[in-house]
Order: sequence, then structure tokens, then C-alpha cells
Amino acid sequence: MMDLIKKMDASLPLQIISVVVLVLLAAVSGVSAAQEIQINRYVLAVSANYGGEGRPTLRYAASDARSFVNVLKEMGGVQAGNVVEVKEPSVADFQQKIDELDKKIARNKSAGGRDEVLVYYSGHADEKGLRLGKETFAWKALRSKIDSLHADVKIAVIDACGSGAITRAKGGVAVPAFMVDKSSDMKGYAFITSSTQDESSQESDKLKGSFFTHSLVSGLRGAGDISGDGKVTLSEAYQFAFNETLQKTEATMGGAQHPSRDMNLAGTGDVVMTDLRSMNAGLDIGEDVEGRLFIRDERGELVAELYKKAGRPINLGLAAGKYNVRLERPAEYKEASVTLQDNYRAQLTQKQFSSIVAEKTTLRGEIARRGDCASGDTTACSLDSLDHNGKYRVTFNLVDKDREARKGLQMGLFVTRTDSYMLGSQISIFANIARKEMHGLQLTAVFNGAKEHFEGAQISGVMNYAGSFNGIQVSPVINVAKENSSGVQVSATMNVTRDSLNGVQVAPAINYARETKAQISAALNVAKETHAQITAAANIARESDVQVSAALNAAKKSGVQVTAALNAAKESDVQVAAAMNVAGKLNTAQVSVLNIAGRADGRQIGIVNVCGHCEKTPVGLINIVGNGVWSVTGSLNEMGALGVSLHMGTAYLYTALEGARLFEKGTEFRHFSDVSEAGLGLGTQFGKYGSHVDLEYMFLMEHDKVAFNFDDSDFEYGSDDGVNFHHRLRLGYTTQVFPFFGLSVGGTLNLAAQGYGEKILVKPLSEYHDDFGHEGDKFRFWPGFYAGITVGRF
Repeated sequence: MMDLIKKMDASLPLQIISVVVLVLLAAVSGVSAAQEIQINRYVLAVSANYGGEGRPTLRYAASDARSFVNVLKEMGGVQAGNVVEVKEPSVADFQQKIDELDKKIARNKSAGGRDEVLVYYSGHADEKGLRLGKETFAWKALRSKIDSLHADVKIAVIDACGSGAITRAKGGVAVPAFMVDKSSDMKGYAFITSSTQDESSQESDKLKGSFFTHSLVSGLRGAGDISGDGKVTLSEAYQFAFNETLQKTEATMGGAQHPSRDMNLAGTGDVVMTDLRSMNAGLDIGEDVEGRLFIRDERGELVAELYKKAGRPINLGLAAGKYNVRLERPAEYKEASVTLQDNYRAQLTQKQFSSIVAEKTTLRGEIARRGDCASGDTTACSLDSLDHNGKYRVTFNLVDKDREARKGLQMGLFVTRTDSYMLGSQISIFANIARKEMHGLQLTAVFNGAKEHFEGAQISGVMNYAGSFNGIQVSPVINVAKENSSGVQVSATMNVTRDSLNGVQVAPAINYARETKAQISAALNVAKETHAQITAAANIARESDVQVSAALNAAKKSGVQVTAALNAAKESDVQVAAAMNVAGKLNTAQVSVLNIAGRADGRQIGIVNVCGHCEKTPVGLINIVGNGVWSVTGSLNEMGALGVSLHMGTAYLYTALEGARLFEKGTEFRHFSDVSEAGLGLGTQFGKYGSHVDLEYMFLMEHDKVAFNFDDSDFEYGSDDGVNFHHRLRLGYTTQVFPFFGLSVGGTLNLAAQGYGEKILVKPLSEYHDDFGHEGDKFRFWPGFYAGITVGRF
């Protein structure tokens, strides 16, 4: 017993030391854990509905980008000032926004912090790269741009056809989850794509967005939180989006869509995309709920969709507001309404749902079994089913309303309104309203309105409105199409297309469209992108193929501009005007009285041409060329004439303006005579710029009367005896002494004609010349020389 006590006594100090060490280690560990890394997140969201000729215009690229940005601002810790949204950019615009964001990251970088960038793109793509209008942003170039960002973590989410091609650039190897916890130490990149290299990415009218982005956002809102820890990692969000996208597209006409990823990150921890605890409001769905859930906000917009299994609760982060939750199971449809408030999480259980009768239009019947109907896109299916199986109906009321899908004729003395799909016609005195997809005719004296897509004809006495349309709108006042449209708008006042019109706008007053084929008006055409604009007043476009007007054409980029007054473009191929052309860059030709270009790769033809940098020589009377010839020469010649000549143009062809006054013979160059000459000519330089030889022809007119009366400020110029003509051919040499200064010397051949004068006024001082001809038609010939000083660019 004593031995045991002695052993315990001997080990006691060691035990105490061990405990102290453990306590200290725990404290140090706690301090370390408490030191969270400061994370700065940036988002660049790019959308492009238009992918060039021959590609269908998308409808929901911009709304997809907005949904992605919103969930990250609400739940992903992204500050509003760190979000950049870009719509319909060119390749240069896209690259510029990436560079600007990179500068902002470098400017805001803090010691010990971590910078994360999320680049999102929704739009067209192919095996070569992103399709931005008529341009292609190559996969390799895009990936290089993102890789070069000065951020610790770079995440790219690309929702486009064939987007998996970018993950092939460096292997496309999937690695374990990497997303951000503030205490983690993580660096690297991740590329998430909506499809593989050879697959199509699809969007849905029912979802009003793409299958992939819709699924990804639903996952980020909490549906992807598999671990149940209130956080959604990139791996969880990707896995949820993968499963949902594949399930929704397996039976579509576009075929199954497989999202893909390429991740290469190093560090510890798990990077978190969204944190449900950051939301002031939320929805907790109980364990007993099972089935596919569709959650819509007060506007009817689908904000989240997921399939929930029984036995596991799901928590979603949603903004405060009223929501309708629909639960679908085989042969069973239920709904529940919930109101979310700040600082409150609502509970939703199976008991809160009540059964509803499914809309007939959601049942696909035989069509679904044929397999030619897009799963998840009920519009085409519902209209096809209505066309084949619906009963033709004709109704007439003072105000005719119908909530059911219908085929036939709807007539109202005052108003007609249909709340569901319609095939047929609406006729009324005051208003026709279609709240869903309609194909047919709307005819009224006042207003036609289609909330969603309309195909057919809208004819009214005041206004036609369509969410988007394919057909014709005719109104004496205004036609409005909100989104992508195809057809013709004809109005006596104004046509407006908010997005793109793949057709023609005709109005005496104003046409406005983001994109359109052609605009014809008497006053104003405005378009972001158009093929042709014709007006009597003004055409304005960001990009145009052809603009024809009587007053003004203005475009950022144009193919051909024709006007009687002014053409203005940042970049233009051809400009033809009676008055003035202005272009930042000219590719082919400018023809006008006055032409101005910052850079001209093509030809300027006019009276006055001004060019900052010309690749081709302008043709005109006065040519001012920044990289060409602009010089002044003062010289003395064999006639005893002191002359000043101005050279303007290029070394290949310049124009010259010259004036000279003859010294009186015998005065030793102290007094001028009354004889003067002035004229213009053409010349060329051999040796281009600097020291050179020049060959010049000059046509001059001589007068023997130049007087200025100081008493009555009267200036006289001309000749009592008429005017002589002087033709001069000059071969000279200019040596550059130093930049912008040179000495000139050369010889001349001179032929003077009597012209309208009584005698020939000019001759060499040494009286060597040859006179010939007869009375009234005399000529004088002699060789000459000149010497002088030249300043300027020569």
C-alpha cells in the first residue's frame, strides 16, 4: 500500500503538468478558431439572349442572371457594391468588365483576407466559346481571363449549350467539395457548367428560366442542404442541380442534360455558398411532407422547386412576403399559403396542405405518352392538347370572362378576358385581354393586351400590348411588345419593343426597339441593334447594318449610313452625306462635303477631309491628316516673288494652296509691286516623310491690283486689265535639318497664258523667256527655280 502511495506521489507533478499543457493548447486552439478570415465576395453576372443569326433568341437569360445574383446577395454574403450585371455585351465589353472587376479586387485587397469571385453567364455557346451576338468569346480566352483574376478563389458558373467544353481545357477532374467557411484556408478555381461539351442547355416557359439555373438557385436557397447544418456548399448545390436538371430534361425534345464541373482547390475547410441563418425570414418544411414542391411568390414567380422525401426536414431561405406552395404527387395536387415575416421562420407541415383540382392544361394525356412534349414546359403541350382535344366554343356577353383554356371565338360588347390558354379570336369594343399564351386574333376599338406570348394579329384603335408576340400589331397610336418578338408593328404614332423584334416596325413618328430587323418612320427610329432604319428625320442605333435619313444617322457601329445632313458613328463601313460625316473609325469610305474620322482604314472623298490617322490617302480640296503631310513653305523664286504655300494630305498625294506677291524690279526686294498670284495644286513626295523629293503641279491666277485703304477700310483685289493664268510644274528637294524644320530648293517649268488680261503680267527678273501665240491668245514659257524654308510635318 505504501509503495502505491509513493508511486502516486511521484506521478502527481507529471499529471498536473499534463493538465496545464492541455488547457493551454485548448485555449490557443480556441483563439485560433476565433480568428476568422475576412472574406470579400464579388459577382460578375452576364446574360445574352441573342446569339447571332440562325440561333433562337432566348427569353430568360437576364432573369436567370438576376435570380443567381439575388440569392447570393440575400444569403451568400455578397455586398450590393460588389455586384456587376451586364446584359447583351460584346466580347470587348465582357473583357472590359472582367478587367475592371480585377482592378477593384486589387484595390480592396486586405492583408489576411480572402477574395472570392463568382462569374456567371447565361446565354448561347457552342464548341468554340460563348456566342455574344455576332461574336464568339473563345473558351480558352475566357478561361485565361478568369484564371488571371487576382482573387484567391475563382468560381465560374456557365449556363449555355456545350458549356462543358470549358472544363475540358484543363482536364475536368472532379475533386472533393471546397466551398467557403470563414475559418477555412482555400485557394484555387472551380468551373461549373450546365451541360457537357456536346449537349444542349435548355430553358422552360413554365419555369421562366433555364432548368439548370433554376435548380441551382433552388439548391442554394436550402434545398441542397443535405447535411442539414444550415449551410449549402458548392458541392451540395452542384449535386442538387445535377440531379434536378437531369430529371427534368430526360424526356425533353432537347435530350438529357448533364451538368459538369472542374475543380482545383487547395486548403482546408469547406467553402460555403449560402448560409440559411443569414436570412431574417425562412420556411421550414416538416418531415411528414413528401412530393415535388413548387414555391411561388405574390407575383406568381417560381422562386424554388424541389423534390422532398419524407423523414427529413428542409429549411429554405426566402425573403419576407406571401408565398403559395404547391405539392404534387401521383394523381394528387395540394396547395398551402404561408406568410413569412422578418425574424420569423414559418413551419409548413402536411396538415396545412389542402387538395385542389388540377388544371386540365397540365395533363398531357396521349401527347406525353408520344414523347414529343417537353417535360416541364407545359405551354407547347397544353396548346397542342387544346388544339387536338379542345371543343370549339363561341360566347358573347357584355363583359366576357373565361378562366378555362378555350378554343373558339370570345366576344364581349365591352371587354373580353381569358385567364388561361387560348386558340381563337377575341372581339370587343373597348378591350381584349389574354393573361396566358394566346394564338389567334384580337380586334377592338381601344386596347388589346396579351400578358404572355401572343401569336397572330392584334388590331386596335388605340394600343396593342404583348409580353412578346409573333405576328402583326396594327394601331394608329401605339404598339408595345415587351420581350422577344417576331413580326410587324404598324402604327401612326409609335412602336415600342422593349427587347428584340425579329421583324419590321413602321410608324410616321417613332419606332423603338432593343433589336429589330427594320424600322421605317417619318420622324425617329431608335434601336440597340437593327438591320435597317429608314426615316425622314433621325435614326439612332447602337449597331446598324443600314441607316437612311434626310437629317441624322447616329450609331455606335454601322454598316452603311446615307443622309442629306449628318452621319455620326463610332465605327462605320460606309458613310454618304450631302453635308457631313463623322466616324471614330472608318472601315471603307466616307463621301460628303466634310468628312471627319479618328482613324480611317478606308477612303475619304469630299471637299474637306479631316483624319487623325489615315491608312489611305483622302481625296479632296483640303485634307488634314494627323499622320500625313501638314507643312508651310516660305520661298523666293526667279520672278522675285515671295510666296507662302500650305501642303495638306499624305506623302502619296497632297493638295497645295499658295499665295505670292512680286517684288518691284530694281528695288532690291525692298518694295512689292501690284502683281500677285494665288492658286491651288496637287503633289506627291518620293521618300515619304522627312527628307524627300517632291513633284508638284500648281495652277495660279495673276492680278495686278491689290490695295488697302486705311481711311475707309476698303480692300480691293483683282485687275483692271483682267486675269492671267500661270501653270507651274515643280521638282524640288526638302532636307530635314531637325524635326518639323527643313530647307527646300528646286527647279520649275512655267507656262503663263494671257487669259482675260490685256498682257501677261509675270516673267523672270532676268528677262529670259519665250513668248509665242497671237493677239488675244499669248503665252510665255520659261524655266525657273525656288528656295525656301519648310516647317511642319513633311
